[in-house]
Amino acid sequence: MSQGNYKIGELIEVTYQASNALSGLTDVKMEIYDETGAKDVGNFPDVTMTEIGSTGRYKGSFTPDAEGKWRVMVNSASHIGKMVKDYDVVAHNIDSIGDAVGTVNSEMAKDVTVAKDSTVAKDATVAKDSTVAKDATVAKEATLNAVSTKIDGITYNAPPMIG
Repeated sequence: MSQGNYKIGELIEVTYQASNALSGLTDVKMEIYDETGAKDVGNFPDVTMTEIGSTGRYKGSFTPDAEGKWRVMVNSASHIGKMVKDYDVVAHNIDSIGDAVGTVNSEMAKDVTVAKDSTVAKDATVAKDSTVAKDATVAKEATLNAVSTKIDGITYNAPPMIG
């Protein structure tokens, strides 16, 4: 699996600026080539892009349905200039990996809250009783072992990152 900015099933918005920011074009088309490099007109017909205000910039979108390198080509039959851009589509983008890490952190925070149970620490009778204190030590070790086991069980299919 590779790292990418685009995820299967999520909308990709494409913006194109016409040469000299020419406004008023009505024939700006986006051709979509799927992960196999084929132009799958049945599933991904050409998109007529719409102008954003009167800026000479045009927008369109598509939603990829498979992992791989997707390519779009944008041009106008009545005006010069073309744009070709590739999109690396993956099962897990950076946002979805971040969400998974957030879930793990949340679960670990619950375990830390259990380990910090202040009621036992404030009870002077419990603190003086050496048998209970030993049991509390065992309970802390069990909680730490449980957290360690959860951390060891986490698997990510993320590639190494370069900063």
